[in-house]
Amino acid sequence: MARILWVMGWFPLPPDKGVRIRLAQLLDTLAAHHQLTLIVLADPEAEIERYRGELAARCEDLHIFPRREFQPARWRAIRGFFSTIPRWLVDVELPEVHARVRQLWQERAFDLVIASQLPSALYVRNLNGVPKILDEVECGLFLDQVRTARNPLRRARRLLMWWKHARFLRALSRDFAAYTVVSDVEARILRRIAPEARVAVIPNGIDLARYQGIEATPEPDTLIFTGAPTYWANRDALSFFAEAIWPRIRQHRPTVRLWITGRLPEGIPLPHPPGWLYTGYLEDIRPWVVRAWAMVTPLRFGGGTRLKILEAMALGTPVISTPKGAEGLEFRDPGAVTIAGESHTFARAVVDLLEDPDRRARQGRIAREAVRDYDWARLGERYLQLVEQVLHERNRATTIA
Repeated sequence: MARILWVMGWFPLPPDKGVRIRLAQLLDTLAAHHQLTLIVLADPEAEIERYRGELAARCEDLHIFPRREFQPARWRAIRGFFSTIPRWLVDVELPEVHARVRQLWQERAFDLVIASQLPSALYVRNLNGVPKILDEVECGLFLDQVRTARNPLRRARRLLMWWKHARFLRALSRDFAAYTVVSDVEARILRRIAPEARVAVIPNGIDLARYQGIEATPEPDTLIFTGAPTYWANRDALSFFAEAIWPRIRQHRPTVRLWITGRLPEGIPLPHPPGWLYTGYLEDIRPWVVRAWAMVTPLRFGGGTRLKILEAMALGTPVISTPKGAEGLEFRDPGAVTIAGESHTFARAVVDLLEDPDRRARQGRIAREAVRDYDWARLGERYLQLVEQVLHERNRATTIA
């Protein structure tokens, strides 16, 4: 049993959104085999007091710090323009976390260090003598921002951000024994940035057992979008859907409704076309998803693997998605998810599904079968194998020395 120091960029409980689901699953997987010391950077939405005890029960030692949110106008962020490190990382770095990492490093002998998400790497990159894994590296989102920038000044700024991001990851590859990414798309980008890095693809997955036995009669003319509007890429998707797709659907199905789940951002206007309902945060979205006729995922930006799609599939709810929305997902049956790249084809796919109960039932059955490849029982074992391999290499090198 190894002793692992793990810096998490998010509070992992409850597992109610993509990043938390992955962290909670990794936590359960590793806690069953190793002793964990956790340093958690808690996001503003974290319910720390409610879940502190449950999180502490999964580890040997727990240290929680409030995560600093990036504020572009803050002096640290402005100063970051003159740093070779991405300025958002300069802005969010916390001296008190550095101090706690140094304290723990001096007090204990660790066998492995894990950093989840890029900001966490700031605190462990200079720890020498043990192997390190950087989990869930993301590149595609930053590259998309460059590709889609229209304004010359904005494009220049995003190119600078991308250059810093790529340079930082390339430099980190000398300090980390392995990177993990959630899709082959991310892996290809990362390997171009850092050809010498070991890159392991460990997709996001779901606990299929959690979705068994949840049944409901699907309600006609109901759609659902489960991406929280607090995330800018989800807000862009909603705006795109409202402007380019929703009117086409309503033209054919005037009674259609859209449910949007997740916390609402403060002070940011959201589209409110006829038929839209913002539910706010839901402790359990499964009853809503299983009641919906279909899920829509009209994303135009972002990276990673879409856990919202996997959840819908596990419940037998058909999914219509843009190519970007389903990026990183690969299924043996192409009918598992309906992909539509243009606004008119997206709207047509939704209408066809709303008008055909047999088609809906057929796609739901295909989806339930296809999603088995993303059962965390399989994917967690792959992550554990990577950890064991890195530990074995370290032990072998120590023995030879």
